[in-house]
Amino acid sequence: MVKGPYLQNVAPDAITIMWQLDEPVPASLVITGPGGARTIDAPADHVAEVRVDKLVPGTRYHYQVVIGDQHWDGELATSPPNGADVPFSFVVFGDSRNGVDQHRRVLDRLIAEAPTFVLATGDMVDEGYNEDQWQAFFDVEQKLMGGTVLFPTLGNHDRQGRGRTADTYRQYFAVPDNGGAERYYAFTYASARFVVLDSNSNSFSLTDQTAWLERELIAARQDPLIRHIFIVMHHPPFSVSLHGGAVDLRERWTPLFEKYQVSAVFSGHDHVYERAEHDGIHYFVSGGGGAPLYPRRPQPNPVDADAVVKFERTLHYLRVNVTSDRVEVTGVRPDGTIIETESWTDGPAASPVAGNVRTVRAGARSSQGSVAAEPRGHRWWLAIVGGLLVLAVVAVLARRRVSGS
Repeated sequence: MVKGPYLQNVAPDAITIMWQLDEPVPASLVITGPGGARTIDAPADHVAEVRVDKLVPGTRYHYQVVIGDQHWDGELATSPPNGADVPFSFVVFGDSRNGVDQHRRVLDRLIAEAPTFVLATGDMVDEGYNEDQWQAFFDVEQKLMGGTVLFPTLGNHDRQGRGRTADTYRQYFAVPDNGGAERYYAFTYASARFVVLDSNSNSFSLTDQTAWLERELIAARQDPLIRHIFIVMHHPPFSVSLHGGAVDLRERWTPLFEKYQVSAVFSGHDHVYERAEHDGIHYFVSGGGGAPLYPRRPQPNPVDADAVVKFERTLHYLRVNVTSDRVEVTGVRPDGTIIETESWTDGPAASPVAGNVRTVRAGARSSQGSVAAEPRGHRWWLAIVGGLLVLAVVAVLARRRVSGS
C-alpha cells in the first residue's frame, strides 16, 4: 500500500475509496454499516478507485481494504440529504507545496477540528509531475484523508511539467464528473452548493468554464434547498501580497459572484491569510498550508488595497461553521491561536426572473470586535435624489401660495 486508502467525492448515498499499490493486484473492499457487511471486488490497478453506492445519508460506516492476508481499516461518513438544515463544519487550506514539515504542523492542528470535509485551495505540491512530491503530500495527509474527504482545487504548481497538464493530479483525485475534465466541478453538502474552479490562465477560465459557472450559479439560486453558495479557486481576485489579485478573473468572474450573491470565495496562491470585501461578497485567501510565506506588497494595486481588510503573514487554515443561515469563518494558526473570526447571515434567495438573480440577505454582518450593517448594492443615492425632489416640490408649492395671497 503506497497511498491510502483514502476517501473522495462523498455524497448522501455514495463515496469513493482510493488507494495506490506498488504493484497491481486485486483487492476486496468490505463496507460494514446498517444492514450488515457488503464486499466489493476491486480490479488489479496501481491506483484503485472504487465507487460505493446505495449507502444511507448521514451515516457512519466501517471500511476495510483486503489484499491477501493484509488489511487496512478506516471509517467514513456519508453526507446529509441534499438541502438538509443541519449544522456542519469544514476546513479550508492551501499551498502546502514542498513545505512538508510546516504542512504537517498545520495538518496536526487541523485534524483536531474533526471537520466533515476539507477544501484544498491548490498547489498541494511544488511540481505536479513529480511523483515523490505527491507521495510526500499523501504521507502527511493520510491520517486525515483515511477518514475525511478532501476536495481538491487545481493550482498552477499542481499542473507543472510534461506540457503543464494535470494528468498526475487527476490520477490521484476523484471528483464529481459534472464540470470539465475533472479540473472544475460542483457538489452539494446539506444546504450549501460548492463550486470548485480551475483559475489557471491556460485553462478554460474565460471561455467554456465561465458559461458553466453561470449555469451552476443559476441552478443553485433556483434550488429552494440551497441556502449558501461557496466558490473555491486557486488564484484570488483580491490580494495585497506577492502575486496580487488576478485582474482577468476579477473582471470576468466577480460580477457573477455579485449577481448571484455567493456567500464566500476561498482562494490560495499567495502564501498568507487575507480577508477582503468587495460589493458585499466575502473573499478569503488561505495559502498558509506549509509553503514559504510571502510578504505584503509595498504598493499594491489600489483595487486590491481597497478590498483587503485583514492581512497576516502566517501558516494557518480556515475553520468554517455553517448553521442554518449563519456562516462563521475563523482563521487558525498551527498553535491553535485565532487570527480573527468573521460571521454573517445569508438570507433567502429571490426567485430568478429572466436570468437576472438577486439575493436578499437578512441581518447585519459582523466580524470579531466589530458590528456593521452592510446593505447589498449602492442604492443610497436614490434616497438622496428622492429627498431633494420632495424638497423642490414643497418649495414650488410654497412660492405659489405666497404669490397667490
